Amino acid sequence: MKKILVLTVGLLLLGSLAFADWDDAGGRGIFPYWQSGGNWYSLLVFVNGSEETNDILYLRFMDDGGRPCSDTTGDMYNIRAGEQLMFSTVATVPVWIPTTAGYGSVLFRVQDGGYLHPYLVIYNEMTSTGYAVPAYRQDGGF
Repeated sequence: MKKILVLTVGLLLLGSLAFADWDDAGGRGIFPYWQSGGNWYSLLVFVNGSEETNDILYLRFMDDGGRPCSDTTGDMYNIRAGEQLMFSTVATVPVWIPTTAGYGSVLFRVQDGGYLHPYLVIYNEMTSTGYAVPAYRQDGGF
């Protein structure tokens, strides 16, 4: 038990000294617009195109001023090979991500730079209409 405690404390200290951060991920992308509020909500889908490797997906909703408006401590999701993950800004869809703003942009990162297929649809529940928002490489702009 003492060895496990020492190992855990050592890993926590090592993790606090590591210099990797949000910008050090292998693949970086951006959706330039998302919307939530009234009858509108955003639905994000990520598909891991690899048949062999898992990856870690980081996801952050930003407000119109570029400040994070979603939980930045719980923004990490494991995506297995061939798996699809779905996120939404409304609680009735599988993984709800609460936000403090009504619109902005979405940043996403893949830790190992895996082959990821990102999709974003903004949907209106009242009229049953919506539109797709394209994803861009964050470093390349849009």
